[in-house]
Amino acid sequence: MNVFRRRSTKKKDQQGHNQAANGYNNPSDPNTCTSKVEQLSEKEIPQQNLAELLGVTPDVNPSEGPETDSAQQKLRDVRLIRASVSQHLPKPPSDLDQNLQQHLVNVQDTVRSELMRLSPRLEKMGLIGSLIDCYHHQTLDHICDLFKKVQSSQKTFELMNWVLHPYLSQDLLVHPDHQENAPIKKGDFPLSTELVAKAEKLLLENVQKEVRKCLDQILLIHTNQDDDSEESCIGLYVDIIQLVNVMPEEAQEINSKLSHDIREVCFQELKMFLGRYTAEQTKILGEKAKKAIPNQIHFLKILKTCKEIKKHVQTKSEGIEDSLIQEIVATLENMEDFTLKLLMEIVADMAESRLQNYFTTKYKRFFLISDVETHFSKVSWCPDIQKRVMDEAYKLIAHTYLKHLVRSSQRKLRKCWSPDVVQKVIEDAELLHDTISKLAPGVEQWKLPELLEDENIDAVKITVATMQRSRYRVDEELLSTLLVWKGLSKSQAKQVLGALPEHEPRQTNSVSECRHF
Repeated sequence: MNVFRRRSTKKKDQQGHNQAANGYNNPSDPNTCTSKVEQLSEKEIPQQNLAELLGVTPDVNPSEGPETDSAQQKLRDVRLIRASVSQHLPKPPSDLDQNLQQHLVNVQDTVRSELMRLSPRLEKMGLIGSLIDCYHHQTLDHICDLFKKVQSSQKTFELMNWVLHPYLSQDLLVHPDHQENAPIKKGDFPLSTELVAKAEKLLLENVQKEVRKCLDQILLIHTNQDDDSEESCIGLYVDIIQLVNVMPEEAQEINSKLSHDIREVCFQELKMFLGRYTAEQTKILGEKAKKAIPNQIHFLKILKTCKEIKKHVQTKSEGIEDSLIQEIVATLENMEDFTLKLLMEIVADMAESRLQNYFTTKYKRFFLISDVETHFSKVSWCPDIQKRVMDEAYKLIAHTYLKHLVRSSQRKLRKCWSPDVVQKVIEDAELLHDTISKLAPGVEQWKLPELLEDENIDAVKITVATMQRSRYRVDEELLSTLLVWKGLSKSQAKQVLGALPEHEPRQTNSVSECRHF
């Protein structure tokens, strides 16, 4: 049975319905439902009968006599309809968040059932337009009130979906004879558009509050779970990314603009959270760095967290304000730089303490290796981060080793350190590489053994050029000293350094400067 099918179509009734449906400005205006009352049918019905049909108390004003004109009668009829709508619309349950879906179903069923019950009689009276309009406006007011009462953004999403789909569909409150001018058409009815705009604003406010609260809760939970387990180490960034991503993804099902706006709100909250997070972690790292040989896990955890959050933000940055993305990335990169710098300071202190007297004692064990193994344990949850850290540590240890090595000549080292100096240095270099390779497979090998084994100057040039292109590039002053320590004359060392490609631009510049003068 079609709720709105007329038994007889009258032009005057049709005009009354269209005008009543399209003449509203504000869902909260109590006079809205009477704005086009003059277009109603001249046919009247006794107040008592209409009140009984609507299930409300008759509207009798003592100041009005029993005999009233047609306009007054119609105003009374509309007031009765409004009272009936208000009486029949279900009231929100006390535990709204738990019963929201059922409440929306109840609202929808009530509207449909009342329209089916009243439609045949009120259509004859010329009041069907007022009935539809009053139900529409009071339903919108009711939904707007629900938006303010729900506690979570998830429930706001559910409300938004209900407004856009079940409510603004062609199945509810749409007159079948007026499909072309239906008052409720998805996206083109002013009142519905106004409601959606209000709903979006409330949704963004709810998202902002919820994201801020959840980010703080996530940090608190992971701070209290500060251990070396894989779950603890990856859980922080996984939870953060999931939180700031799930709501925009859900909003995408509603529309892309809402999804974009929610993502921007999430990123704004993420930016503020990262400010608090990095300040706290800077303090924690400073305390950990004071320990004799601090465990690296917390440092790796921060580096991994920063990397993954930065990757997510850059991946999802389309349409987001550039300055916001840049601020987030800068905060994360500054934290990465600080963490790596602090970690390398620890490595530098460790290397210095082991190597400053290493070359002065005969047959002394290379204790630095055991320190590296103690400080850096292999982890499975961030091989990319560990390789980055071990590359830097390898480079720093190699530089410190060379710095202390070349302070004594080979002749002196043979007396106080090892009879076969070159072989001992090669063994140390290979042991260092093997140790670091176990922790971070794929690290680039230090070319020191090859350099020491090269016997002619051309081979030395090739090896030095390879070294200077690698991660373990040595500054020229130290490299020159190493070449002389190896046995080359100063002129030969200068010749080797002069053959490096990076010397060519400086030669060209010098020639250019001479020509200029």
